[in-house]
This record gives sequence, structure tokens and C-alpha cells, in this order.
Amino acid sequence: MAWSLLLLVTTPVAVGVGSLLLKDRRAVDALQCVQAGALLASAVLVAGSVAVAGGVSAGMLLQADALSAWLDVIIGLVGSTGTLYAVGYMGEEIDRGHLSLMRYRRFFCLFDLYLAAMLTAVNQENIALMWIAVEGSTLSAALLIGFERSKAALEAGWKFVILSSVGIALALFGTILVYYSSEHLLGVSSEALRWSQLYRVAEGLDPTAIKLAFIFAVIGYGTKAGVVPMHTWLPDAHAEAPTPVSAMLSANMLTLAVYAILRFKAVTDRAVGSAFSGSLLVGLGLLSLAIAAAFFLVQREYKRLFAYSSIEHIGVALLGFGIGGAGTFAGTWHLLNHALAKSTAFYGAGLVFLRHNHKLLDRVTGLLGQMPLAGGAILIAGVVLAGLPPFGLFASEVLIAVAAYTAGPELAGAFLVLLALAFATLLYQVLRMTLGSPGEAGRALGPRCRLFAGVAVGINVAVLGAIGLYVPPGLETLLKSVVTILAVTGEAP
Repeated sequence: MAWSLLLLVTTPVAVGVGSLLLKDRRAVDALQCVQAGALLASAVLVAGSVAVAGGVSAGMLLQADALSAWLDVIIGLVGSTGTLYAVGYMGEEIDRGHLSLMRYRRFFCLFDLYLAAMLTAVNQENIALMWIAVEGSTLSAALLIGFERSKAALEAGWKFVILSSVGIALALFGTILVYYSSEHLLGVSSEALRWSQLYRVAEGLDPTAIKLAFIFAVIGYGTKAGVVPMHTWLPDAHAEAPTPVSAMLSANMLTLAVYAILRFKAVTDRAVGSAFSGSLLVGLGLLSLAIAAAFFLVQREYKRLFAYSSIEHIGVALLGFGIGGAGTFAGTWHLLNHALAKSTAFYGAGLVFLRHNHKLLDRVTGLLGQMPLAGGAILIAGVVLAGLPPFGLFASEVLIAVAAYTAGPELAGAFLVLLALAFATLLYQVLRMTLGSPGEAGRALGPRCRLFAGVAVGINVAVLGAIGLYVPPGLETLLKSVVTILAVTGEAP
């Protein structure tokens, strides 16, 4: 169903431009709600078509295989709830007089273009066009991070631009090296930049060039993914961006960067075996997990707390992909569940910020009693992110632990120790926020904001609960196909 793929990618562009041109706030809100429904429906249709037919294409520029469709599900689902949440959150800002109608329209234009860039990147067969689309998401994200125009927000935006630009430049070197290696086999043409052709001729690619390309790709796209030690922009950006943007950064942009790394990994593993890329990803995954777990306890702001939680979970996913086999299956499942849980956590955090107008952890207590919607969202998301059953992150972390034990008991031991530390420190902070007696009264939220936030949180929590207990057949088919794309000969899925 080519039209569903076309609809998925072009809807945010059309709606973003339309929002900028419309002069009436109600019309902008209605348009955004239409987009939320269209994103969700078209993402499901694309995923279903790929599960049945193995792939979908719309012209020469847009093509989706199972890995693309998996990212379509994540970005489409979380993008739709994020859009609804943004209507309520930014609407509350405009109701309070903190935001003009012009900036309100500009925000949604940037927000929609950001979604469009990410969806374009994951539905590209061409490695260079994917790089351009990822760069597009960087530019729109930078403007969104500095949207509040405060000194801290502008500094965070500039820090993101500088580090991401360095990273994306290194990723370009990796792309050029892949092309240098493949054009000897495929000729000087666009065929040398197509993922499917690269997989086909991978065994004949120059091993040294491909190893260097993978290192550049991991550093470059790893910077956007917030992988330690290239993560320093992430806590500042997540803390200072408007909360709907923080949710999209954690849930979608980090996942998009991991997607780019996985595409390079699939080529590298076919060319030089999985040991080279695997050891690199395992090392970076463990380092990210260790740094995040250590920093949980010293956080003084709740948005920064959830930012470090993103670093932790990207590290866990990379560890699974690095181990391979069942770890690949678990890492893929981990990305979807993390995106849903982390966006839910930020949705709750945004409501807390609107009420109290600060981000200090020590001054936020008793949310369940004072703000049941925000408190419930943060508590459920905290339980999910800590890896407790029956949610999907529990299953993926158990599978990764088993795969790690198969690879080496020492690796499994290190993973479990760090995971236990992260579990205890994150849950401690979340319980401090949600339980006990409420502190400051703050400013009550408007009914419109609560309605849109409630719908966004409700959809996320419902999906988290459902897929924690049952994997729908279509998702299972996609999962197995993703493992096939990422597996190399002789590696048991």
C-alpha cells in the first residue's frame, strides 16, 4: 500500500505548513488532531503491509522493509500521542499568556517538520538520503530545544547543534567510506548507496574501509543517540526543551539514531563478521548503563532524571544488539517499549512543570494525591522503566541477560549489577515524587490541558499494558523479520 507510506511521510509536512498559514487557533488544533489520527493509522497500515508483503515502496525515494516499519510504528504511535499532548501543553501556555498565537503556530510547524524528517530518514533505501534526512531532524530539533528563548534553553540548543554537527559530520565520513568500498563492486551509481545492494555484496567490500565506516557511524549517530561518552548534550537539551519536545527527543530521535547504527551494523557484520561491531556496541552499552545508573542519585531536576534514564535504556538496547541472537530480538522490542514509557514519563513531568513552574525534584512530592494524572503517569512509567513485570521492558531485559550469560557469565554479571543499581536509584527517585504528602499547591491546570494530556497518557499506558501481556501477530512477524535483517550467517536468532 504505497499510498499509506506516502501519507505517513507527507502528512506532517502538509499539516506543519498548514498550521503556519492558519490564523485561527481552533483550526490549528483541529489540524493537529487530524494529523495525530493520520500518523497512527498510516503507520499501522505500513507495518501491516510490510508484515504481509515483506516491503512497501512509494516511487524511487520511499521504501520500507521490516526495520523501517518497526521505526514507523514507534514514531507514528508516539508521534501521534505527542501531537495530542502538545496541543494541550502548548495550549495551556497560550491560555496563560506565555505564548503568542504566532509562536504557537511556529511551534507546530517545527514540530511537524521534525516528525517528517525522522519518518523520511527511516523510510530511505539510500544511505546518503538517510543522512540528509537525519540532518534535517537535527536542524528542526535544535530550533525546538531553544524555543523557550531563555538563556539556558539557547545554550542547550547551541550545545546540541555543535555536538550533533560534529557527530553528523563523522557519520558522513562513514557514509563516504561505505560508498568508496561499494562503488568498486556496484559501479559509480546510486546502486552503490542502496542498503539492499550493500547487503547483497557485503562479503566483497573492503574490510578495513567497512570497519572504519562503522566506527565513524557509531561515533556520529551515537552522538545523536546519547551514547556515553558522546551524551553531554542530552541532559541539557531534555531539561530545557518544551516538554512535548523532550518526549519526542527521548522516544523518537534517540531511536532513530540507533536505527542508523543498526543499518551500518548489518553491512559490517556481513562484511567482517559480528564480533567487531558486537564488542564495540557491548562496551558502549555497558558504559552508558553504568554512567546513567550512577547519575540517577545525584539528579536535582526531574526532567534531567528522565534524560539519564534514556541514556540507560539506549545502553541496554545497544548491549542486546551487540550480543546478537536473542539479544537482537530483545533490543528491538526494548526500543518500542522504551519509547512508549519514556514519552509517558515526560508527559507527566510536563504537567508537573506547568503546575509548579520549576523542575526541582526535592520540591515535588505526593503527586498521586495532588495530581493523579501526572502522578499516575510518572509512577507507571517509572515502574516500566525500572524493568518490573508485566511490562515489555522486563521481558527484553531478561532476554538480554540470558543472551549475555550465553556469551559469557562475566558479561551477564556486570549487566545485572548495573541494572540492579539503575533499578534501585530510579525507583527511589520516582517514589519520592509520587508518594507522601503533597508539597506546594502550585497553579491548577485547565480542563483542556488535562483532557489532551489524559488521552495521550491513556493511549500510551494502554498499549504498554497490552503488549506487555501479548505480542500481536503483526508485531511478532515484524520482529522476526528485523532479526533476519540484522542477523549474520551462523548466528542463531
